[in-house]
Amino acid sequence: MEKIKIDKNGSYESDKWYYNPEIADIKKVKKETLNKVLVEYELYSAVLEGYYGWHNKTSRCLILRKTDNGELTIIDPIWYNGISTELIKMIIGYEFNSEKELKLFTFELQDVMLIGSTHNKEFKNTIFSENLITIDLYDSYKEERLWRKIEIGIENKSIKYLSSTNPVTDEKILIE
Repeated sequence: MEKIKIDKNGSYESDKWYYNPEIADIKKVKKETLNKVLVEYELYSAVLEGYYGWHNKTSRCLILRKTDNGELTIIDPIWYNGISTELIKMIIGYEFNSEKELKLFTFELQDVMLIGSTHNKEFKNTIFSENLITIDLYDSYKEERLWRKIEIGIENKSIKYLSSTNPVTDEKILIE
């Protein structure tokens, strides 16, 4: 990971996360099923920092490290950039051995998606049916409110899509 880059004029690259060894607090993330689904990655979380415009940002982020070449993928916390399309695309199509494994995976995915956002985001009302998993994502920054309605489409014990809908604007993101 890069260390934060600020030149002599005080300029820096905006909207990028940087590694600061003084605050990083790197932790390995171990999940029974998620680690099998993302078998080519080791999962970590670390406190990263950066800037968005002139605003300083610091947050714990999920980091995926490819085991064969060490390449890193930083997953923004939900509070910063919503549900990560990049992360979800990595799990689409994985065929689970059983319904029980799929359920365990769903809760493990919720855990890692909340990395860096646990102070004001919470998944509730996870409901499983044969072809659909529905989940409510709540935000409690100022007051508790439903922030996103999530649907995960299932076919033959495999995830086919994830959609996230803003209940206020009806804006929908579909990841296939």
